Amino acid sequence: MTDDTIKIVRGFKDIYNSSELKLLDNFKTTISSITKQYGINELRTPILEKTELFNRSIGSTTEIVNKEMYTFEDKNADSLSLRPEGTVSCVRSALENNLIFDRGIKRKKYWYYGPMFRRERPQKGRFRQFDQFGIEYFGFDNINSDLEIIFFGNRLFNDECKIDGIKLHLNSIGNEEDRLGYGEKINSLLSKFKKELTEEQQNTLTRNPIRLLDAKSEKIKEILQDLPNLVDILSTESKKRFESLIEKLEQSHIKYTLDNSIVRGLDYYNDTVFEWKHDSLGSQDAICAGGRYDGLVKKIGGVDVPAIGFAAGVERILMILSKLSQNNIQENSVAIINYSTEDNFAGLAITESLRNQFEKISFYSTDSSSNIDKQYKQAEQIKPKYILFFGDEEIKSNTYTIKDSRDKVKKEKISKNELIKIFDKINK
Repeated sequence: MTDDTIKIVRGFKDIYNSSELKLLDNFKTTISSITKQYGINELRTPILEKTELFNRSIGSTTEIVNKEMYTFEDKNADSLSLRPEGTVSCVRSALENNLIFDRGIKRKKYWYYGPMFRRERPQKGRFRQFDQFGIEYFGFDNINSDLEIIFFGNRLFNDECKIDGIKLHLNSIGNEEDRLGYGEKINSLLSKFKKELTEEQQNTLTRNPIRLLDAKSEKIKEILQDLPNLVDILSTESKKRFESLIEKLEQSHIKYTLDNSIVRGLDYYNDTVFEWKHDSLGSQDAICAGGRYDGLVKKIGGVDVPAIGFAAGVERILMILSKLSQNNIQENSVAIINYSTEDNFAGLAITESLRNQFEKISFYSTDSSSNIDKQYKQAEQIKPKYILFFGDEEIKSNTYTIKDSRDKVKKEKISKNELIKIFDKINK
């Protein structure tokens, strides 16, 4: 690569690693399976939307709209933006295509998956283009919909992905009046220390003080530590709703942590809010977040429609899954080491016939032009269940040498029937 070689845009990423691609494919398959179980329909929206959509919904004073969106004018002088998140586009589509109205409000469930764009500071697990998966429930206002959303997340992260150490953090931010009153308490405390706040923190204090509950500043945490939790001063209706949610989660044996700092960074949330967090990600530890947003449909141009959903950062989830799977053997994979000097093609032909016979097994061919030691190192990186060897002797005698990666036992000169029996067990 020369100095004038064009490189990728900062904050964006190529995906070419086979293990990462496999994790990605498996995650998509898992999502597709669970959404079918819950009766959730897929909704695909364009990556480009009118900027006004995000100004009106997310909030024109938020950091996402002010600093992070990729916004430009097209040739017609229309202001357009690459979508920074998926919920708002889903609401716009549901309204525009009459998906939730037909002589009244229909109860509808949708899921989406696709790229989002934010001009954030690139860091581990956070890119300027990132995949987001989300589910949205429209027309559901009872507590069971809050529970089902959480059940879905629990099934995805705990039961299917088996992410050890993931924790559900839960809070209620009540209604608008609750938040305004609590914001005044925060403002009253922090305004005395305004000079010690950054410009950004001062702006947040003016625009939406409760967001400072999620601030990473130890100084702010210290000042606000004596403040009562928001859940303790909720309106009667919001408090009753949250208490009911907690009671039913406990009955369902769903583990959770009450967390007053969970307030969400978007303006459209109310009542139930939550995040799934994982300690391995550092200070930016949320992999999935969401909550109830009953006023968003009206904000965008519809009537009042109750709604709840969540969005998950796919790259962050894959980071965790990658760490968990680093030492895991791929149970349905076989690495091929072809070290024949007389008939190199014969080994390739045998491999291809095995692919035809065992469609659910991945057969990885190492570089047959390399010596056997280099091929073996390549094979180990794949973490296959078995390593299959083809040399001149094996090809001539129509026998096989195979090694189990788990117990390191090598079986030499086994027949084709014996090999088929071995592969039948993992061809599932």
